[in-house]
Amino acid sequence: MSANRVYFVMSKKSGLGYIGKGPDPRIDDEHSKKFQRLMQQPDATQWESAPFSSPDDALIAEAAAIHIVKCVGSDVKLLNIQKSYEGRFAPRYPIPVIAGQVKKSDLPRAIIVTLSPDTLQDDPRAGPNSDWHPKDLADRARKFWQFRRDRVESWSKGTGAPDVLVAVAKRSGRILAVFKIDNKRWFSDPENQKGIVAIPLKNPAKANANHMQGMEYTGKRQGGAVSYGVHVA
Repeated sequence: MSANRVYFVMSKKSGLGYIGKGPDPRIDDEHSKKFQRLMQQPDATQWESAPFSSPDDALIAEAAAIHIVKCVGSDVKLLNIQKSYEGRFAPRYPIPVIAGQVKKSDLPRAIIVTLSPDTLQDDPRAGPNSDWHPKDLADRARKFWQFRRDRVESWSKGTGAPDVLVAVAKRSGRILAVFKIDNKRWFSDPENQKGIVAIPLKNPAKANANHMQGMEYTGKRQGGAVSYGVHVA
């Protein structure tokens, strides 16, 4: 069996790059039109890794290389970012990663907030690589996104109160937590007596209220701030 390698081709002049994997013969053969066009650039340069012990190891290394190039903000645009690579190389979370996607229509009365894994990692309360507790994440998710009193009052008049607070990881879209909202307590907490109120939760200790924790959320998030389900005003 041929050795499996990871390879990287880059043209600084065009600002394009290509990261791939495969056995030695495939690297030299015509296996991608995008790859061949990039190789025709006058300044195209190719690097290859040492052989990996198995195709699976090469697959992980390829995903890691693609993710690193994407995250460092390089001026090089990759021509072949696979849609599935984040399933092989993604931020580490203290929750099981579950196969399956969640659309916005699956959460018709949700308040969806986006949290950055990098920010969480620096926060001892809810870091993906630290001791993590649902109450810490609930505290982080509900207090950073608040609502004007008149909006909350409109929900109580029958325009559609939200039923869950969903915390979604930035970039990967991984659902970090889902909490049930207690719509009877919007103004009962002492901190919610002002003009802007935080989201009251029924049980902050339960972060998987609708069994979607760990799945991938694919819906729009309105610029990464707050998004409402289709039935919420």
